[in-house]
Amino acid sequence: MNTLRTYTLNGQMVWQGRLNKINGQHLPQPTGYIIRPLHRGDASSMGELSADIYRHLNPGEECFIHQHQQSYYHSVFDNPDIHYIGIFKSNRLIGMSSLKLCRSQEDFAAEIPGSPINFSARRNSLVAALGADCVLPEYRGNSLNKIMISCRLQMAKASGCTDAASIIDRHNHWNMPPYFGNGFNMYATGVDPEDGGKIALMHHSINNPSSSLNRQPSISVPHDRFNLIDTLITKGYAGRNYNPSDGKITFTPAPEYQSLALIKPNMFTFAVFKGLSHV
Repeated sequence: MNTLRTYTLNGQMVWQGRLNKINGQHLPQPTGYIIRPLHRGDASSMGELSADIYRHLNPGEECFIHQHQQSYYHSVFDNPDIHYIGIFKSNRLIGMSSLKLCRSQEDFAAEIPGSPINFSARRNSLVAALGADCVLPEYRGNSLNKIMISCRLQMAKASGCTDAASIIDRHNHWNMPPYFGNGFNMYATGVDPEDGGKIALMHHSINNPSSSLNRQPSISVPHDRFNLIDTLITKGYAGRNYNPSDGKITFTPAPEYQSLALIKPNMFTFAVFKGLSHV
């Protein structure tokens, strides 16, 4: 991951880093970028970025971020529990992602539908739901999604969150390193009824990040062995790590999830949800 400089400006976290690639080509000299919280004044740029992401989709490629107009991004800031951060190269918005503070079971279910565990139901808990991750194609390969996840985890911790959760597309193995690399566990799997896509739920314990450490016994499974992974999760395992070199996820017993489960761990069907990443 690129080295980030973190500082506070007007009471908000801001991050600085360097891009090493553009259009897949290494730069002779890295160029700088900043990540900062977005606000109403960024609504136009956010709408343009959303449209750009859709324009660059290849045939048959699905995007898990809603295409929204400027008016949506203007109104979304009416909700004090919804936060966006954006990546800027000079004055151009080249990536963004969201964080929603879930203060109730209803909030959590709306953001992470179908979860067999409601982390927000625990006493004194506050869950950050991460989503809407997107980076323009020419700037991919710089670990920007992984970096945005790390930034939002810092924001979540500063907001008093105890947990963070998100949803990934299991067919898109590029979703996996950013989340596993930030200490997330794969604790449930499901199917999106809108398109039959294979989906997984990811969880990070902000107050106890060591819970994501590898444990024994473990088993490594190719990320696309969906049925085998589903079986392991129903038996009480959770994915703890992803190895990009061989495309395998390491699973270990996960008693902490079994003890929290609201229903018997099993495959479930997601409500229609489009807040996932396209990076």
